[in-house]
Amino acid sequence: MENRVKLQPDEKLKHENSRTRGTMGQTDVCTYSVVNEDGQVVGKVVHTEEITLNGLNKRQSIRQTDLSGNVVVEEYWSE
Repeated sequence: MENRVKLQPDEKLKHENSRTRGTMGQTDVCTYSVVNEDGQVVGKVVHTEEITLNGLNKRQSIRQTDLSGNVVVEEYWSE
C-alpha cells in the first residue's frame, strides 16, 4: 500500500484507526493521516482490503486526499 501513496520527502503516514465491515468482517478499513516533518496533518489516506467470500479473492483500494478533500490518488487492485 505504501508504494501507491504519493508523499513528499518530508511526509510520512500515521495510523489513526482500523475497523471491519461486512457480515463476516471480511473488509478491513484503515485510516491514516499524512503528516509533514512538523507534525502537521496535510492529508488523509483510506486503505480498504476486502476478502470476497465466494472465491476468497483479495481486493484492495486506496484513496488519498489533501486537506481540502481533493483526491491525490485513487486506485483499485486485486491479488
